Amino acid sequence: MLEILSHQYLKNFLRDQSINWEHIYSFGRIISKCIENDSTYLINSEIFTTYDWLPPILISLFLKEEDSTFILSREKIQFINQFHIDLLKNLGFNFIFKNDELVLANHHVRLITIQDLLNDSNSLNLRNHRIVYSGIEDIKQDLKNHFRISLIKNDWTKNFKEFELINQKFIKVYDAMKKKFFMRKVLGNSYIYLDEEEISFFSKFFHENSFFSDKFLNVNKALSQGWACWVRLNEANLDWNLYLQPIDELSNIKEFFSNNKFVFLSALRKDNFVQMYLKKHSLDIDLAINFKSNFEEKKISLYIPSKQLLPNNPLFTNSILDKCKKLILFRKGLTLVLSDDIDLKTNLATELASEYGKRVLLETIPSGKNEILCSSFDWWIMNSYLIQIPEQIIIPLLPIPNMSEPINAITVSHKKKLSQDWFRDFLLPQATIKLERSISPLRRNSGKLIILDGRANKRNWGRSLLQNIQPSKRINYMLPFD
Repeated sequence: MLEILSHQYLKNFLRDQSINWEHIYSFGRIISKCIENDSTYLINSEIFTTYDWLPPILISLFLKEEDSTFILSREKIQFINQFHIDLLKNLGFNFIFKNDELVLANHHVRLITIQDLLNDSNSLNLRNHRIVYSGIEDIKQDLKNHFRISLIKNDWTKNFKEFELINQKFIKVYDAMKKKFFMRKVLGNSYIYLDEEEISFFSKFFHENSFFSDKFLNVNKALSQGWACWVRLNEANLDWNLYLQPIDELSNIKEFFSNNKFVFLSALRKDNFVQMYLKKHSLDIDLAINFKSNFEEKKISLYIPSKQLLPNNPLFTNSILDKCKKLILFRKGLTLVLSDDIDLKTNLATELASEYGKRVLLETIPSGKNEILCSSFDWWIMNSYLIQIPEQIIIPLLPIPNMSEPINAITVSHKKKLSQDWFRDFLLPQATIKLERSISPLRRNSGKLIILDGRANKRNWGRSLLQNIQPSKRINYMLPFD
């Protein structure tokens, strides 16, 4: 019944709208069916980077007379407030929109960001509640950002007279650990990994002093649960900060997912990671569906030069710079060079700027049409909607997570102890997602993707990454490169 009714409402809604997505009615039927039968669906589509998919969701949630929560970005909540409220009222829905909540006669539909939801203990205690979760492709990073604890020097004291003696005691502990950490510092590395003795000391200290502040209490809980922890040294101020983060983020809110009914929406063309990520925690998806977006997909032109050097070769950086100069020569349109290696990214931007001048930008929004933009993968993903589609994307290094990041190194060490395949279970899925999200604009213009990392051809996992780039066509040469 809900499927038929929502289709009728959607049809009326679209009469005066210019939404050009041929799958919108099919999407609406799938959503209403999922909501009505309490199934758990994962729907993948690049349409979720737009606003065109919102009406079918809202209509189904309005018609299903039970309280629900719709997780989406702040920008999309603002879009609904600005453009959809009056249109939905014109369909005959009687409701009040207040504090990001759609209040109907018999139920409420709450709009909330994932960050606000994670910070709301009442939300995490919901049971048997219908939740539409858009942006599920970012779940791992969102949970990382939410759970990470940082304890800085100021957290060790309180500006009250009654805490003066405790402050002195804690500062002595802080200074003693500072001396110890700086004696262990390795040139060029600001991170210190804690040994078992230090972790044991901190566990005891924060357990005994958890009354001091909420921060101390949270650190105590994190250490008792075996979270990853490390120290970062600040040479400028001669101080240190303690960081803690769960190795398995999802386990901390597994009950939230187990106790409620979900529709997961991923903006990836095809999201295998979410299914695998949830399945490891016995959170099964009843059905996964892929929808094409509202543009005609074109094949990405994929170029992998033969005889590429491996990143550990001393000549790799110079080789990459020479190849980039050749690939940029005579090109029109935006060239994007992506690297998560900070030194390589900076060196490439500097060297290219010496030859091409102001055309070269380092993580800056281009204003012209024939510029060369160097950035990290994350910066590009966050800002790509503000930038024209590149004519070509050059990737000197595949986005394998950096082992100099403490949480990555600790996670790998943990998985090794459990005899797990740390590379294919942890590093490779992260690289696959980042690569997929970075190159997706090229499907709109059949742009060129050039991968200069020799591991793409010489490693089985590299060839596997290439197979996931779809639709694509291999090209064998690029003038004047060959």
